[in-house]
Amino acid sequence: MNSNAPFAGNRRPWTRVAWLACVLACAWLLPGRAMADNECNIDGSNPIAFGTVGGGGATTTGSIRYYCQNDGPAVRSFRVCLYMNPILPGGLDPRRMIQWWPLDYLDYNLYADPAMTQVIGSTTSGHAVYSFTVTMTATGRTYGTIPVYARIPPQTVTAGGYVSQVTDYLRSTSLAGSSAPSAAQCATAPITGQNYTEVSATFANTCYISTATDLDFGSVVNLASARDQTSTISVRCPAGTNYRIGLNYGVNSTGGTVRRLLGPGGNYLTYLLYRNSSRSQLWGNATSNDVTQTGDNTVQNFTVYGRVPAQAIGAPGAYSDTVTVTLTY
Repeated sequence: MNSNAPFAGNRRPWTRVAWLACVLACAWLLPGRAMADNECNIDGSNPIAFGTVGGGGATTTGSIRYYCQNDGPAVRSFRVCLYMNPILPGGLDPRRMIQWWPLDYLDYNLYADPAMTQVIGSTTSGHAVYSFTVTMTATGRTYGTIPVYARIPPQTVTAGGYVSQVTDYLRSTSLAGSSAPSAAQCATAPITGQNYTEVSATFANTCYISTATDLDFGSVVNLASARDQTSTISVRCPAGTNYRIGLNYGVNSTGGTVRRLLGPGGNYLTYLLYRNSSRSQLWGNATSNDVTQTGDNTVQNFTVYGRVPAQAIGAPGAYSDTVTVTLTY
């Protein structure tokens, strides 16, 4: 046994060298992707945070950071394409954020332009490619940001916090010279960058008036008899939210309770607004004569029943008034 000890000791350094060589060789087989020559990659992303939003919708912006590598001394032009794949929850055009409890979804979308007309698609959605070009004049690396424009359309969902996770992908391709490859060439190029972006919003316990149509009594020759017409007020509120709709007495009222239409020469026509079709319940802006309802996450419509009673017309012409609709919740 002792005679073998020097031999074993002589082998250990060679064993270490062989093991180190194996580690270096096998490192090329590990998962992941190294930066290749003349391509672009993702350097990170800034979260897309809407903050607190209401039923009327909201807009915000985010960005993806990137860099491009030119490994030659000559001018090289790159075409870069951005894709944003939904992870959780699914959905694209519109995309969705999720609230886990109580479970609900908030629609939103991501766009390539500030006018928010070009939707940013996924790698498989078939949307128009969001691409741009970068020209580098010498060897090195250049950094930049890709703007992302985000919008939540008008809607009402359960109040609370919402989140969406998105995988960002870059495809890039390049040519020597000052002319970059086309968007079609970029769309079929290899994926050269990948990252993740989080989208978030807090939906407040809010209601909104989606429409309030004009109440037009039309044209009359005289008012020997009453003239009736209707209009519509549409409201959307989160489920379970109690709310009230009040109508003030207009800008031409007298005594604070009599509504009047103002016409030529300072002449007036009195009129009335009601909550019911039989026109027996006046609609005002106090708790005793307004309209109450509970939201259900859908648009709820309310009819305003108007009447111009029989009366003398002081002068021909157009008569009008402006009534303020107040939504309290």
